[in-house]
Amino acid sequence: MNSYSLVGRIETNKEGYQKLLNFYNYANKHNNCWFNLDITNLEWIDANLSANLFLFCHLLKKKNKIKFFIDYYTLKGYLEVLNRNGFAYFVVENKENFLQYDYKDTTIPLKAFKTDDVDGFSKYIENTLLKHQGLDRVKYDDKDRLKSNYFEVFDNVGIHSNTETPIFACGQFFPNNKELKFTLIDYGDGFLKKIAEYTSDTDKIKVAKRAIDWAVRGNSSKASAKGGNGLKGIIQYCLRNGGSFHIISDDCYWEYQNRSVNYHKIENNIKGVTINIIFKYL
Repeated sequence: MNSYSLVGRIETNKEGYQKLLNFYNYANKHNNCWFNLDITNLEWIDANLSANLFLFCHLLKKKNKIKFFIDYYTLKGYLEVLNRNGFAYFVVENKENFLQYDYKDTTIPLKAFKTDDVDGFSKYIENTLLKHQGLDRVKYDDKDRLKSNYFEVFDNVGIHSNTETPIFACGQFFPNNKELKFTLIDYGDGFLKKIAEYTSDTDKIKVAKRAIDWAVRGNSSKASAKGGNGLKGIIQYCLRNGGSFHIISDDCYWEYQNRSVNYHKIENNIKGVTINIIFKYL
């Protein structure tokens, strides 16, 4: 059986994303086989990153006909968060052993949405994310704006990301750190392709980090798409409340943290966009 080991800590940052991406790029060399995703030496994983890991496994199952084996005792033991949030149920074959149930109420369950399932996604954001105990301190008006912002981002993916793959979402609340981390990921065209075409006669944007900068200022490559306004709104929320915001697209990991923007290079990235928001209460 082919195997790949995830080791150490995988957190919501550039290094954590790159570790998961390295798994995908290795497994993508294989076809029509069983594959052991070895997590026995994985010390920690932020559960919101299950959205990324689930997308990678989904692609490998669909395109490469790979079936995954993950150690039962680890999923029921110290990494049982991957059982509580639904990751194990969706990925491993013996689903009856991994019915989703979060008895700790610290996860935002892993979900997949078709790009036209606007109602399902809106209900998930409103009833599952924004009503979670980890966001009790968020003001009603802020929750209402965040719902609208996420709706616009989701709608933008459906309009022109050019993907037939579902949109994946997942989150985790960390009571001791007073943080809630939430991830949204699609397998569409990414930012650069459409923005480079749209700005070819004006800003002439040719690199990913400039494309992301352009989008978070509220711009959109289609007049009917408000996804840029959604991104801008989430950034403004983070600015007011000390949160963090990450966007991964093409070869760039764009990070807004501590009121400054940092850019990191991603090696051998797949297409699509990942959006992370970290709600922080000081």
